Amino acid sequence: MVCACPKNYAYKTYISASGEIKSVCKVRGITLNYSASQLVNFEKIKDMILCKKDDESVIVRTENKIKRKKIDGGVHLISESEDKTYRVSFLKRRSLNNNTSIPFGYINAR
Repeated sequence: MVCACPKNYAYKTYISASGEIKSVCKVRGITLNYSASQLVNFEKIKDMILCKKDDESVIVRTENKIKRKKIDGGVHLISESEDKTYRVSFLKRRSLNNNTSIPFGYINAR
């Protein structure tokens, strides 16, 4: 299991009946269809966490996103393209060298 930030995780499970490994990825704010799941998946999240590059990001483009827009006092449904940027965020925790994290201000009681 890898967790990049709140409400953003991926894990792999082993199905003993069929002998296959299934990967599940959940990312808040990004609709993970086939093309998006090719860009943001378990391996990509794991690589971004382990490499610890702060400027690394992935842009996920959705071609036909259905949105509501207020036009002339009414609400209309339109279809337009949308770009979302995915990056790892550790705003409330401090990352340690052994790939664990602790809250800011944590004091190790010895």
